[in-house]
Amino acid sequence: MTIQQQQKDPQLPLLEKMEGYDAGPPVPGTIDSLRNKISTDGRRDRKIIQDLLLSEGLLAVRLSIEASSVEELQQKLQQELHQNSAETRRRYSQYILRWFFWDGIDGLARRTWQAFEDDQIEAIILRYLYLTAEPLVGTCVEQCLYPLEEGMLIPSSYFKRYLQGALDEEPPAKTLKRLKTNLAKLGFIDRSTKGDRLNRLAVDKTAFLVVFHSIFSAAGPRTIELSRVLQNPFWKYLGFKSEQSVRAVLKEADASGLLGKYVVADQLEQVTTCFSLAEILKRRVRL
Repeated sequence: MTIQQQQKDPQLPLLEKMEGYDAGPPVPGTIDSLRNKISTDGRRDRKIIQDLLLSEGLLAVRLSIEASSVEELQQKLQQELHQNSAETRRRYSQYILRWFFWDGIDGLARRTWQAFEDDQIEAIILRYLYLTAEPLVGTCVEQCLYPLEEGMLIPSSYFKRYLQGALDEEPPAKTLKRLKTNLAKLGFIDRSTKGDRLNRLAVDKTAFLVVFHSIFSAAGPRTIELSRVLQNPFWKYLGFKSEQSVRAVLKEADASGLLGKYVVADQLEQVTTCFSLAEILKRRVRL
């Protein structure tokens, strides 16, 4: 946005509390638990999906390097977004912060960019953050797309039936359309005149390590039962299609000295980390 535009179209005041931001991310779960959360939440926006702003999210990550707070980042975003309307820029900046900075200005998005400055890794991190923050889309990936075979043509009524079950009512037309559009932007489906086809996502083992440590080893080394790792849907968000593929990456990390140990004994299967998230990022560990 030019200086003339800024003078002519001053940005609107910041919201002191962005709706849905301070509460932290929702925890994905079953469709029944999602329906219960939506019905008891009392918030209309839980039933509405907004257009995903991925490129704007990457812009926000770069801008965050020079920001000391989410409020300052929002100001920078409102100045840099290209939309003519100040109201639209304000609203978009709120979505971006709610999706990608729910863990604070010095959260996973900024810290990963500072460590790697890698667009591919960062896009995957943003995908994880978005799906964690948007329960309707995250649960769809976890429960509806994950069981499907890669390359299959998805039945035309599949997503509508999912939304009907999640919302316990007829989904708004825009919500259905945006669900499909956002899944395509995230790379999960390919949309064409023939229908929606499930894509095969290229998994990034470095991004997996970063997210894994952010969830299970943020503060320092610890031992985690593998069942707990597999119960968390983060690896499905990253594009993994089987529990065995998760085991394979963890075993590779163990063999590379990036984990303390991977133990399988009788019916016990567990992982012990040897680094905190901060150490993983400081070392710029790649797998």
